[in-house]
Amino acid sequence: MRRLDLKNYTFSVPDQKGVIKFNTYNFKKTLEDILPHHGLGLNGPELLDAMEVVAKLGKVEKEIILSDSDYRLIIKTCEKFRGFQKFDDKFLERIYNCPIIPDQVLSFPDNGNGKGK
Repeated sequence: MRRLDLKNYTFSVPDQKGVIKFNTYNFKKTLEDILPHHGLGLNGPELLDAMEVVAKLGKVEKEIILSDSDYRLIIKTCEKFRGFQKFDDKFLERIYNCPIIPDQVLSFPDNGNGKGK
């Protein structure tokens, strides 16, 4: 499982006069738009799989816990998608460096009797 941060971030771009402008990168919307993108040439089952992940993204705001199969679908999409631009680098870094969540080990306090773990 992976934990993916969906929060927007800002990046700076100089305008024609050299004045630095700050723009918001809408991370979640970008991911939702790329997964079912027509340029990927998805077949029916691939589109349905992509839309399933898009639906999961629509239910959360700041972060999502991805199953291994959902994460692989996102990685596969990023590898297949053509049209990324230089301002998409942080988007891709966040996806490719998505932290792994280890399997949860149940832990119970031992209440001082040494039998818990």
